[in-house]
Amino acid sequence: MPAKKYIEAFSMRQQVAIVVVAAAVVAGLFVPAVYGTTNEPADTVAVVEVEGPVNAALADDVETELTEVRNNDSVGAVVLKIDTSGGQPVASERMYKSVQRTSDEMPVIASVQDISASGGYYAMAPADDIYVLPTSTVGSIGLNAPAPSSSPPAEGPSGPDKTGSNEIEQWAQQQTLADTFVDAMMAERGDEFEMSREEVAHADVYLGTEAIHNGFADEIGSLDEAVHEAAERANMRTYEVDTRETGMDGGLPILIQTDDELVAVYSNDPGYADIEPMPFAYVYDGAVPHIDTIERFAADDVEAAVDATDATGGEDATDDEANGTEESDGTDDVPSLSREVSP
Repeated sequence: MPAKKYIEAFSMRQQVAIVVVAAAVVAGLFVPAVYGTTNEPADTVAVVEVEGPVNAALADDVETELTEVRNNDSVGAVVLKIDTSGGQPVASERMYKSVQRTSDEMPVIASVQDISASGGYYAMAPADDIYVLPTSTVGSIGLNAPAPSSSPPAEGPSGPDKTGSNEIEQWAQQQTLADTFVDAMMAERGDEFEMSREEVAHADVYLGTEAIHNGFADEIGSLDEAVHEAAERANMRTYEVDTRETGMDGGLPILIQTDDELVAVYSNDPGYADIEPMPFAYVYDGAVPHIDTIERFAADDVEAAVDATDATGGEDATDDEANGTEESDGTDDVPSLSREVSP
């Protein structure tokens, strides 16, 4: 039968149905090319927040989140939202390793908000690119630690080095920690740095506008722009953003630099168990508040209190000059923070 007669044999309703079916087939061929990415497994950019002092709790959370990201087929890229002046060396290294493993599997972009210095810079260095705002602060590649001093070994039959200290050994330990930091940064960004290893080790900080010229950062851009770049690198045409919070609530701990040492305070009303000395730290000192002392924890105050106790046969000393502390008001059974800020 001729083609014309076949067409005439169909009713008008049948002809309309054929047209609809043909349109559906054509749509099925072309729609996935435009909208199919929303149904792809990797259609999510995970934004992992790394904020506050770098400590074990923050490292635990960051490691957990990045491990989950690597095992989640729906996540195709990561953006690290960074705002930290640094903290503990071990915690910084743990996050560095976790970011490094993640960047081996998918695009990772670091987006610096206010600051990413010292241990914070260490942690984000393996990212594919570092985005900064013009007024962001980055850098401070180095160790924060007091100058070593010697003390005599403890008297007794065993463990004489447990309480004694050797100045030469302390210097060597500090140098090892400093070199580990600098070496890792040179391995990650040595090709980007527009300065020598010795200049990097000066531990200077830079504003974002300067950092993109000396290699400490790659692009000026916001968090949204960093997310968009991560999605593009993962070949996502459309994507969702999954924000993951890490670290402790309430802005704790607080890092404080005293005349004697750097400490982490884990309470707004700290007791003895809420203050942790940090003999070594990857911290930008300029971002840490400086107070004169934390009472009852300064070494001189402790020694004076011991001497006063010995002189009175164990009775409470009442002379301020004898014990080197202020007169008790009944509340000094917990440490308090001096409010006098040093220049």
